[in-house]
Amino acid sequence: MILINEKSYKDLFEEMYNPLCNFAFKYLGDEEASEDVVQEVFVHLWEKRKKLEINSSLKSYLFSSVKNKSIEKLRRLKVEKKYLQSSDVPLFTETNVDFEDEMQKAILKDKIYQSVDKLPKKCKIIFKMAKFDGLTYKEIADELNLSEKTIESQMRRAFIMLREMLG
Repeated sequence: MILINEKSYKDLFEEMYNPLCNFAFKYLGDEEASEDVVQEVFVHLWEKRKKLEINSSLKSYLFSSVKNKSIEKLRRLKVEKKYLQSSDVPLFTETNVDFEDEMQKAILKDKIYQSVDKLPKKCKIIFKMAKFDGLTYKEIADELNLSEKTIESQMRRAFIMLREMLG
């Protein structure tokens, strides 16, 4: 269990945020993605502060967590990129050039991705892990330290919201 109050948490955040972002950047090569990873680690630390047991120094724990999250993010981005490349809709086909149909497919695909990006953060992460990364609800629950019921609930919520957004 970590005994950390808001003041010491804030001090830790201010001291470690930039060094951790720089560390994550070495893995990800993207400033925004690096900041996302570091923020996720700090949110996790705060949310789990009463349950976490850290066997090393808090700073070592933070660097290890950022490294692991960065590697996870790289893996997810690789799978997502592969998925997007494999599902790219060509504008023209050799056998049937139906430009209007192909355009409608491309517009719909773009609309779906935009709608997924509008989902609440937790919901979006879970949806992408399930649909883009192909993880099972159990795998997602284990990775995010959540129950399978929470994953099911978030997926149900995502589908409802996407249905509303897409009409």
